[in-house]
Amino acid sequence: MNEMIERYIHDVTRRLPEAERAEVQRELAANINDMLPESASEQDVINVLQSLGSPRLMAEQYRQNRRYLISPAMFDLYLSVLRVVVLVAAVFFACLGVLLAIPSGSLEDVISAAFSGLFDGALQAAFWVTLGFCLAEYYGVQRKPWTVDDLPQIPQASVTISRSSTIVGMILTVFFTVFMIVMIVTNQWLLLLVRGSNVINPFSQAALYRIIPFLIITGALSLFVSVLKLYWARWTWSLCLANILYDIVWISITISILHWPDLLSPEFNAFSRSLLSTVLNDPSLVQALQSTWIINGLSALFIVVGLIDCATSIANTVKGSLGSAKSTSS
Repeated sequence: MNEMIERYIHDVTRRLPEAERAEVQRELAANINDMLPESASEQDVINVLQSLGSPRLMAEQYRQNRRYLISPAMFDLYLSVLRVVVLVAAVFFACLGVLLAIPSGSLEDVISAAFSGLFDGALQAAFWVTLGFCLAEYYGVQRKPWTVDDLPQIPQASVTISRSSTIVGMILTVFFTVFMIVMIVTNQWLLLLVRGSNVINPFSQAALYRIIPFLIITGALSLFVSVLKLYWARWTWSLCLANILYDIVWISITISILHWPDLLSPEFNAFSRSLLSTVLNDPSLVQALQSTWIINGLSALFIVVGLIDCATSIANTVKGSLGSAKSTSS
């Protein structure tokens, strides 16, 4: 099959539900072949595809469930803009709400402001994007005429990365980084221990303040890797290397922080010592376990999580490379 025809069919079927693509591909390929003369030239192919029109409109003709809130010519663009703008606005207003609520010193106010900003930002963005496209339709804003030069290249076989999941990951990275910094600054933690009438913070405040720069560094690196995922949208060796380097950095930082001698608060050390003493009668064993069981256990957990993420990224990259090689050879 001619490459230009393959690209046209790909551009049509990628806009349809997965269950409808195979049948539409066969039917559209047969229709195009019937329209072409014998020994068709490149110009004949161009003329036929131009006569069929934009793949966006062609896909709408094949779609079983029609969509008419926005016209077929604009609907895919509307969805693309809507996803990006809603997610960006939701993150921006959530972070803005958190920053404005910090002076109140109340963790409940910070959490409430974050979720309020998240939903308000998403709703506002959805409303204005939809209104903008409706006005564009009403006043007859026209897109440039479609030509065969607009056909996208057929992507190589590889392990793709969902853009929506990547953007959600970026949102969570920003939210939890800001959330952790807020809890440190306000000294209000969700993870608290209650012993009698005393509330125990497991971490010393001095150590927590030193963690803030490392939170910003790891959050920025995570966002950088996410931007690379958005750019490539598939696993490549460059992206794999960047992801592995990020895993090494955050694991190293985390383990280093866990071994700070003043990380745990004196109150928590006393609490854990008394807890172990009720189970063990050997004071030396209590001291040894108290100094190692939490740190070593958490270190091992973070190392395992990092190794799993590295192995997953390598496996996806190798799978994508093998798929590309098979596609090229065929």
